[in-house]
Amino acid sequence: MIEALLFDMDGLLLDTERMQDKIWDKAKEHFHYDFNESFKKEMRGINIQASLKVYEKYFGKNFDYQTVLKWRRAYFMEIAKNEGIPIKKGALELLRYARQKGIHCALATSTERNRFMQYIPYLEENIFDFFDVIVDGSMVQHSKPDPEIFLLAANQLGVDIKNCMILEDSINGVKAGIASGAMTVMIPDLMQPTDEIKDKVYCILNDLSKVIDVI
Repeated sequence: MIEALLFDMDGLLLDTERMQDKIWDKAKEHFHYDFNESFKKEMRGINIQASLKVYEKYFGKNFDYQTVLKWRRAYFMEIAKNEGIPIKKGALELLRYARQKGIHCALATSTERNRFMQYIPYLEENIFDFFDVIVDGSMVQHSKPDPEIFLLAANQLGVDIKNCMILEDSINGVKAGIASGAMTVMIPDLMQPTDEIKDKVYCILNDLSKVIDVI
């Protein structure tokens, strides 16, 4: 029986991964670093600590990540103010359904809370109000694909992880969900499932509204 839904955020609830891809392309022009597709793929679904290792892998230990990080975040907020931040198809429908049915909801995102709380004025609805628990990347030692963030979210809800459904769009996130022991559902965004993921994930859906039928 599904007692709780554990949600990723970027690329699953919010259409921010496409925004980030555009920003990486602009950063490539601005800083003259090769932020290529392979680099962007490795950066999806991980927290700051893990991203530092990716920067080092591609650009060496002396890479000035803080300057790039501040520039990217400022540019993201500029886009958000001008264009808003889109909520993904089916997200509000599923969140409202869960509230109506008394299903617990937790947000388990690699993005830090002080960052995504700045998104609220640029959303059509404050999705964060739907969550009983919010766990962000600064609250765990290990980034996805380690399952720590999902295990912590389930623990804070007081729900056995085996009675949780994890909803993810990224490969790192899905791997974390599978490793946690929860029923894991992938809703692909920019990344399509690998053959390994197809074999191990509970199911793959087109959008979050389809989760209602699975529940």
